[in-house]
Amino acid sequence: MLIGRAVRGAAALGVAVSVAAVSCAGVTRSEVDEVDDEVVDVAASQSSTTTTVPVPGCVAAMSVEQKAGQLLMVLVASPSAASDLVAEGKVAGYALVGAQSGDIAGQVAAVAARSKLPVFASGDEEGGTVQRFRDMLGALPSAQALASENTPEGAGAVFGEYGTKLASLGLNMNFGPSLDVGSGSGLGTRSFGGTVDIAADYGLAVIAAVKEAGLIPVAKHWPGIGGGDIDPHAAASPVAPLTQLRERDLIPFERAMDAGLDALMVSHAIVPDLTGDLPASLSRAAITDELRGEEGFDGLVVTDSLGMGAIAIRLDNSTAAVVSVAAGADLALVSLTGSIPAAHQGLVDAINRGDIPLDQIDRSVGRVLRAKGITGDCPL
Repeated sequence: MLIGRAVRGAAALGVAVSVAAVSCAGVTRSEVDEVDDEVVDVAASQSSTTTTVPVPGCVAAMSVEQKAGQLLMVLVASPSAASDLVAEGKVAGYALVGAQSGDIAGQVAAVAARSKLPVFASGDEEGGTVQRFRDMLGALPSAQALASENTPEGAGAVFGEYGTKLASLGLNMNFGPSLDVGSGSGLGTRSFGGTVDIAADYGLAVIAAVKEAGLIPVAKHWPGIGGGDIDPHAAASPVAPLTQLRERDLIPFERAMDAGLDALMVSHAIVPDLTGDLPASLSRAAITDELRGEEGFDGLVVTDSLGMGAIAIRLDNSTAAVVSVAAGADLALVSLTGSIPAAHQGLVDAINRGDIPLDQIDRSVGRVLRAKGITGDCPL
């Protein structure tokens, strides 16, 4: 159960991005120009993708400010840290990072009660080295360990049981599993294995189990970072050209889409013949043209954390959020609560100026609402 490109005119957004980017330490003029050009392309090029699922009628009833809020998520150390942002309608939800303890269920419920719309409350649980609820829910084996010690069905059962525990705390989403092929880009044991079949078979089993547990699984890290060399927490990692990705890294994601994948996370990988020097998370060529157009994915697209070094060397959190939404992401994942007001205002301004086409915004908001289970009237 789910909780649930028009007229050339992006020059204004390009200028706004330039001003913000120059204020970022370590950003060069060439990097700013690259982002400007990308944003201009956003509004100047015609989208090749169409939405196959009707946009919920609720979208038409929402103000620009409300729509902008549904396009942002924030990383927090506790649910209560996102409470005011949720109440103000500036975020669609939050994801928990850091070791979790205390009355999480009570906090999740209290935050949800402050919003008329359902709130995404996400874990970031892969097991092994990426497990925030270890102290509360017990150790979860890494993806590599799960694959080496279990059949796909067995791995699914292990993760399904853990997912049920997450759901009992009020969580309704989880960032995972990894569908990456290989252990590059600092993944290590976070990958199920180094072959397409292992990554796909185990990944799909876990996705199904997590969904059955009542959570929205967000598969990561499209288009696949297992063949990269650099950890995106430090810098953007170039991966193989698109033609090679299609023969290997993209296959597990394709299989998951064929099986009804509801959500995926776009990485900060650089695909030279697709994104140029931009990370995929900021690239319309990646998100709108390839993922939406060529691959036909109409589920929820979430960015990886925009506070990672791969993005921070170019743009601050709030500016990156606007660029990622302009590129086609449905949810920009901001790593600092203090960056949300500027990100929200940046989106409102971009929408009001027409720098991001309103029909694109409405499709994205529609996906968010559908994932929250809203297909009809607005509870606003």
